[in-house]
Amino acid sequence: MAFQGKNESVDIKAQAHVWKIIYGFADSLVLRCAVELGIFDIIDNNIQPIALAELASKLPISNVNLDNLYRILRYLVKMEILSYADGSKKYTLEPIATLLLRNQKRSMVPMVLGMTQKDFMTPWHSMKDGLSDNGTAFEKAMGMTIWEYLEGHPDQSQLFNEGMAGETRLLTSSLISGSKDMFQGIDSLVDVGGGNGTTIKAISDAFPHIKCTLFDLPHVIANSYDHPSIERIGGDMFKDMPSAQAILLKLILHDWNDEDSIKILKQCRKAVPKDGGKVIIVDVALDEESDHELSSTRLILDIDMLVNTGGKERTKENWEKLVKCAGFSGCKIRHIAAIQSVIEVFP
Repeated sequence: MAFQGKNESVDIKAQAHVWKIIYGFADSLVLRCAVELGIFDIIDNNIQPIALAELASKLPISNVNLDNLYRILRYLVKMEILSYADGSKKYTLEPIATLLLRNQKRSMVPMVLGMTQKDFMTPWHSMKDGLSDNGTAFEKAMGMTIWEYLEGHPDQSQLFNEGMAGETRLLTSSLISGSKDMFQGIDSLVDVGGGNGTTIKAISDAFPHIKCTLFDLPHVIANSYDHPSIERIGGDMFKDMPSAQAILLKLILHDWNDEDSIKILKQCRKAVPKDGGKVIIVDVALDEESDHELSSTRLILDIDMLVNTGGKERTKENWEKLVKCAGFSGCKIRHIAAIQSVIEVFP
């Protein structure tokens, strides 16, 4: 034996840790398989725990091999998404599975399908090539930027936008409930890069006194929600943006490097008044020493930006430096019940 006693125990733990890392992709793709098959929705709609054969009969595929299905379900139990009901071999949902139901307001299904789509996983294999200064891993793998890719691939763009909308729905309720005092003091707001309008619609509904505007690229605005209380304007945030008391940048600056982020912030500074104006950034505020349950996910998001957009997630010190380089006096960070934080920036 190469190891004896305590050393053998340490070696086994080390091997287990490395094996878990090696097969980390398996969790994502088993989850995708279950979502695509509608397993969680089938169990939820069944009202009571469901047996293997009955579940198989309700899947949207024919000739289901019961042993193969059992092995997938066994792993979902190990992932603590499913469980066995009362010691039987019938399956029921764990509370976490409510985030994986398609009809739930806070469903994470769009993120599961978007993040694990083949083309979006390909650039991760080119990560080492993206460490140079001449392009991201996405560009090296796909031959174009992620934005060019999405513009030229409508189906993938829709999947990407659905994933972003799903993340937005998850985030927006926490943003509103955790920042009521901030929104109550605002009379006009422009959501820059606001996509289909999910966030600005929720803010308008929660705070009807705010004059709300959605601003994004013209082709995005064309596919956004038409809401009677929200003005929709197409344009380019690098060139100009509508004026308001407050500008909202939600999940925007992490897509861009510091140089481009400063350009965007300088346009924001032109759009808000010096007295009483502010920019509201909703993005990750990294704390590299934190043991918070979302800390690892925040660092993964930073690698996501490295691979796909050339952007980055930022620490408190990064944010303070960035906003001052753009000509603002400073910023204040408030944490909400989400991966992201709210960074209030003042002229």
